[in-house]
Amino acid sequence: MARKVFGDSLKNAMGKASTSDEDADLDLKRTSPTVARAQASVLEEDKHATRLIDPGTVRMSAVMDRIDPSDGLEELVSSIREHGQKVPILVRRTQDGALEIVYGRRRLLACRELGQKVRATVMEMTEEEALIAQGVENNARQDPSFIERALFVAGIIRELGKTDETRKNAQTIAYRALQIDESLVSRMNRIATGIPMELIQAIGPAHGVGRRVWEKLFRLCEKDVSRAREVAREIPRTLPGPDRLDAAVTLLTATKATTPGVDQGERVKIGRKGNRITIDVDADLAPRIEDAIRKLIGELLDRGQDGPE
Repeated sequence: MARKVFGDSLKNAMGKASTSDEDADLDLKRTSPTVARAQASVLEEDKHATRLIDPGTVRMSAVMDRIDPSDGLEELVSSIREHGQKVPILVRRTQDGALEIVYGRRRLLACRELGQKVRATVMEMTEEEALIAQGVENNARQDPSFIERALFVAGIIRELGKTDETRKNAQTIAYRALQIDESLVSRMNRIATGIPMELIQAIGPAHGVGRRVWEKLFRLCEKDVSRAREVAREIPRTLPGPDRLDAAVTLLTATKATTPGVDQGERVKIGRKGNRITIDVDADLAPRIEDAIRKLIGELLDRGQDGPE
């Protein structure tokens, strides 16, 4: 079923009426009722009119709403080949005259794959309006995952909030677009920007997994970003997305045994695995090392007892 380009949810998200609609209403009041009805009919039809355009002339926008829009595209390509494109995409004309996708990226890619023109609605929209429309349309889908929504929020803030003055407006655009609590915007942005992108891509959308698990992964990545990047290469790609996310958490939780860079000739080696510390020493040093460790532990415990309660 085709979606209306601007439904009630989008109007509410924008928080204002369309200026072009208001101007049109004023113009209609100056004409006779018959002409007014005819003009209104033409204007309404133009809002929902679609046209066939070359998909190669439509560029992608800077803010993506899917980790990989081409993932599983074969099924959509087959459907459009057999039944045709049922739902038009929405594109906007930018200030430099170019056409830019607002929503319908997968349909656009499918038509490119098929080498056929794509049915599209072309509208004049600001970047802010386009992002809100994109977010509202995403909410209407049944499959946006938490991390994809978080990446969308981060993309809005990255593109529109480049300065302290514009960051607040970017956050407002983000929570209007996704219709979420304003306090959640900052949290989603931290999660999406705090997890290395290569790790997010290795995990994938992980549909059905909520904020808490992704936030746990974010905390682990904060502690060791370089290890998080290593984990991205260790996750089995044959696992389903949620299992890959669990695997990433498990790999980052398990601390590798670490040995400081020492020469083979050194007589004391210290390693760590989890909360266990191992010390390997030459046999003739063992008694003295043991005494020193006991003394050091005793001093540490004494200092702890003498401290404030």
